[in-house]
Amino acid sequence: MSVSILYIDPGSGSLLFQLLVSGLLTVLVFFKKGVHFLKTIFSLKKARPALKEEEEGG
Repeated sequence: MSVSILYIDPGSGSLLFQLLVSGLLTVLVFFKKGVHFLKTIFSLKKARPALKEEEEGG
């Protein structure tokens, strides 16, 4: 005897859509924060001398 699932609950489509949207947003936020973190790490070398110059001049 084989089991075949022919019925899909009407709420399944909205659940799949919600999973897709939340997954995409999670990936976007994750990578955005990661890129921002990397930019801050690599830009610290340039920002530190500028801060010292402003403190001396002020």
